[in-house]
Amino acid sequence: MQKQAILTDNVAPPLGAYSHAIQVGNLLFVAGQVAVDRNGNLVGKGDSAAQTRQVMVNLQALLEAAGAGFENVVKMNVYVTNMADREAMGKVRLPFLKQPYPTSTLVEVKQLASPDYMVEIEVVAAL
Repeated sequence: MQKQAILTDNVAPPLGAYSHAIQVGNLLFVAGQVAVDRNGNLVGKGDSAAQTRQVMVNLQALLEAAGAGFENVVKMNVYVTNMADREAMGKVRLPFLKQPYPTSTLVEVKQLASPDYMVEIEVVAAL
C-alpha cells in the first residue's frame, strides 16, 4: 500500500503529527477540518454558519489539491457542539455538495479540539 500526503498552502499546516489528507489508491481521506483560515486564525467565533463555510472552504482546497471536488466525496462525518445549529450549518453546506449527495453522519460532541470550534467535518472521496 502506498500512501501519499496531499499538501496545499491554502489550508493552515497541521498542528500535530497528522496529515490533512492522504491518498491511497483511488481513495482520498481528509482529516477533520475546523474553521481556521490558511493563516491559522479562527473564522466566525460564535457563528456556526460562518464556521461551517470556512470548514467547507478548507475541505474544497484539500480536495482540489488532490485533483478532486465535492462531487467525488462519498462519505462525510460532521461533528457539532450544538445540534441546534444543524439547520444553519446545513444551509451553508448544501451549495458545496453535488447530487448524488455523499453519505453523511452527524454527531453532537461535548467539545472539539478548541472550545471555540463549533463544527468539524471529515470526508472520504473516490478519485
